[in-house]
Amino acid sequence: MQLTTIVRRWPSPTQPRGFMLIEVLVSIALSAVALLALASLNAAALRYTKMSQYRAVATHLASDIGERMRANKGRAAKSGVAAEGFWAGDYDYTTSFSGQAASVSPPEQRCNTAFSVCSTRELAVLDMAQWRFQTRRLLPEGSVFVLRHASAVAADVWIAWRGPLAASKDETPARATECPSGLSVSDRSIRCSYFRINL
Repeated sequence: MQLTTIVRRWPSPTQPRGFMLIEVLVSIALSAVALLALASLNAAALRYTKMSQYRAVATHLASDIGERMRANKGRAAKSGVAAEGFWAGDYDYTTSFSGQAASVSPPEQRCNTAFSVCSTRELAVLDMAQWRFQTRRLLPEGSVFVLRHASAVAADVWIAWRGPLAASKDETPARATECPSGLSVSDRSIRCSYFRINL
């Protein structure tokens, strides 16, 4: 029978120790930085995707109110005859953003039966109530601002909503002029889309 002896060798004092642990710590630190960068990139991508979706909804809503205005264009004022419908400014709506926080109330005259006799003003009030209700339903805190253009057969339409929080630097220049002053918007998370509706 042959006996084998096991000799344990200890590292010499001059041999470097602990490099494996340092390499592991460095790789963990680099991985953490990379994961943080990916997380912020993902958050930004989600924010911009949502903003794009809201702008597409706003475009659809602007098209909707444009068709409603064309259908109830009315007539311009002439000698002895008052303006009606769009020409009378019945679609103008200039309430501030905070003033539109309450739910939209339906008008008294619904104009929804064959026997309904509605004036162009009543139709405009109904159109605006339905449109504002849709805006509130499709956009977070959706609000509107509409003004008939003074020198053209057109209306200026702004659609506002509370969107994803704006990035600290990259969206600041556009924020200054995208909402009308009449909406009285001071919060940077409020976004606006502007449309010129030509009739």
